[in-house]
Amino acid sequence: MPWTDAMKSFLDSLSSPRTRDRYQAALEEFAAWYERTFGEPPDPALLTDLEIRDYVAHLQAVRKLSPSSIHLRLSAIRGLLKSLGRTLRVRGPRMQRAPVRALSARELGRLFAAAEGEDWLDRRNVAILALMAKAGLRVGEVVALETTDVELNARSGWALVRSGKGNKARRVPLNAEVRRALQEYLACRPDFPTQRLFVSRTGAPLSARDVQRLVGALARRARLEGKVTPHVLRHTFATRLLERGADIATVAAILGHESIATTSRYLHPSEARLAEAVEGM
Repeated sequence: MPWTDAMKSFLDSLSSPRTRDRYQAALEEFAAWYERTFGEPPDPALLTDLEIRDYVAHLQAVRKLSPSSIHLRLSAIRGLLKSLGRTLRVRGPRMQRAPVRALSARELGRLFAAAEGEDWLDRRNVAILALMAKAGLRVGEVVALETTDVELNARSGWALVRSGKGNKARRVPLNAEVRRALQEYLACRPDFPTQRLFVSRTGAPLSARDVQRLVGALARRARLEGKVTPHVLRHTFATRLLERGADIATVAAILGHESIATTSRYLHPSEARLAEAVEGM
C-alpha cells in the first residue's frame, strides 16, 4: 500500500480532530524527509527501524527538536505501522521532566493575603486556595465538591473526593487552617439552590477554568513571579509535606496517586531549593 493511502486510512481511524491534524503534519514531514534522503517515498510495508533511527538522529542533531516533539513524530509513525500490523521498535530520547515548581512560604503567604477580604466571595477564594495548597486537592476535585462532602469538627475534618482521577473516591484530611477557611466561607455563603460547595456571585457552580483564572488573578495581585496555577498549589502542598518528613506512601494516598513513582517526582528539589539549602553554611 502506498504511503499516502496508508496515511489516509490511519488518519481516518482517529477520533480526535486535534490528534489527526498533528499526526498528519508529522507523517507528511517524515515522508518529505524520507524522499529527500532516499530518493523515493517511504513504503510502509518495508520501512525499517534503522531508517527511523536515522530520522530520529536528524530530528535531534539537525532540527534540534525537543524530546516531546520527537516523541510526537514517533507516535504518529508507530500508529500508522500498527494499523498495518507492524511494530516499530525505536525509542525516542529520554524525556527530561522539569523540576516541580513549589511556592515558598513567603509566596504562599502573599497569595493568601491577596485573597483576603470581608465579602463572601473573598472567603470563598481563601477556602479554594486552602483546599489546593494545604490539602492537595486537584482543581477538578475542588469544583466538584458538594456541601455534604465536607465534614468539619473541632479537632478534625475531612473532604470526601468523589470524582478523583480514575473515578476513585478518597477521604482527604483537613488541617486546622483549611477547616477554619471552610467554616468562615460556609458561615456567609448565600443559600443558593445548588449542592455545589463553590459557586459564583450568581449561584452558578464554578468550573475548573473559573478557578484557574482566579488563581492567576490572585497571583498577579500578590506580585508573584512566574506562572501560578492550581497545579502549582497542589505541588506546593506535596513538596512541603515531604520536606516536613511525611513518608511518600502517605503523601501518595492523600494526593490520590495510584503509583508512588508519581509522588516521587516531588522528591527532586528545584535549583532554587538547592541554593536555599546551602545558603548561610
